[in-house]
Formats: sequence, structure tokens, C-alpha cells
Amino acid sequence: MTIRGPLAITLFAALILSVAVNLVVAGFVVARLHGGPPPPGSEVERIVSMGTRGFPPEIQKAIADGAVAKRAEIRQRLDDVQAARRQMFDAMRADPFDPAALDAAYANLRDKTEALQEAGQQIVAQAVANAPAEVRARIRPPRVGPENAGPPPPAPPHP
Repeated sequence: MTIRGPLAITLFAALILSVAVNLVVAGFVVARLHGGPPPPGSEVERIVSMGTRGFPPEIQKAIADGAVAKRAEIRQRLDDVQAARRQMFDAMRADPFDPAALDAAYANLRDKTEALQEAGQQIVAQAVANAPAEVRARIRPPRVGPENAGPPPPAPPHP
């Protein structure tokens, strides 16, 4: 049995469309599972966005702008933390195990983490210091964890 005429053209077009849709869906799945590394510097933006959820949009923007201005410093401190973590895990896997080396690695990780936190806190402090009182009054803790599971606190009235 041979199909001819307009029905054959319609079936052929439907087949091509079906194959194209399947390839697009497969491409999305493969990209999702095996996507490349994030673009350089995106870790900084992701960390900043996660840490600013409790701030009003005006302060969030100022913090994001401050992070962009200090991206190289933040990136370096983040790299230092990651290197300190690798050093800590290397000390844990060492044979023979050396407790003093692990203690030193822990101390180094604490120092690098503290330096990263300090850089972030300076950016937040600057953004908050430059915000008007009515904007600062809208700062709330982010709603994460069981301690913040209840209803959000009421927002102060806007003038």
C-alpha cells in the first residue's frame, strides 16, 4: 500500500515535526544532565542572591552592585575557601593520618571562611548604611528553616 497525494505530504510533515520536537526535548534533557560549567563569576551572583532574600529590593540592588564592584576580591576569597576545603579533605585522607595536620587545615578553613564572610558583610553594611530609614525598616529575616515557619511579620506602613 502506497500513500500518495496531500495525505502523504501531511504525514511526511508530521514525521519531520515529530523528529524535530523529539530532538529539541532530548537536547534539553542532555543539557540539564550534562550541562557545562557555570559562567565565570556566576557563583558570586548566586551566593549574593541567596543571601539577600530578606532585604528590600532597593538594598538587594545595592548589595548586588557592591558585589559586582568587588567581584574579583569575592571570587579570590571563594577560591581560597575551596582550596582550604580541599586541603582539609586531603588531611582527612592522608595515610598515615596526622591529627595536627587536620587541626591546621580546620584552622585555615575557618580563617578563609571568615575572610569571605567579612568581605560580604562589608558590602551589606555599605548598602544598608546608604539606605534611607524607611527602606531599612523593611529588612526582615529570610523565611528559611523551622524558626521562620510561621506567618511573615507585618510590614511597616508606607508613608
